[in-house]
Amino acid sequence: MMQIKQSIKIDKIFIEHLYKYLGIGVINTIVGYGLIFSLMFFGLNPFVSNFIGYLIGIFVSYYLNKRFNFRSKKSYKDTLPKFFASLFIAYLANLIVLTIAIKSLLINKYISQIIAGVVYVGIGFLGSKYFAFSDTAVKR
Repeated sequence: MMQIKQSIKIDKIFIEHLYKYLGIGVINTIVGYGLIFSLMFFGLNPFVSNFIGYLIGIFVSYYLNKRFNFRSKKSYKDTLPKFFASLFIAYLANLIVLTIAIKSLLINKYISQIIAGVVYVGIGFLGSKYFAFSDTAVKR
């Protein structure tokens, strides 16, 4: 009976982290695109604007996930490289799925982007939870 209660608690924590991760993703998207469009409005090159927007967005995502979602006590030196690695792996998986979906499975390019995006979010979440911020993977 105790094991079932512990399993339910772990599942509730997992779902709570997932919802917070998705919410932080929305905030991150608003900040990133807001910055990209603002920089472009003020005359900055779209590619430079894109780079700056995504870079700042990743740091916003990192900070919010570390502090408010996973509440990791690990140092920035330990978690930041792991967070970047998780997102890099998620992005590579995104590209692989996108390529297979479009070139091999002949799925519509817009639907393929959505499928690849779901893979990116899933791997990014799991990498954040179990690798970058692993000190909070089970306990609360």
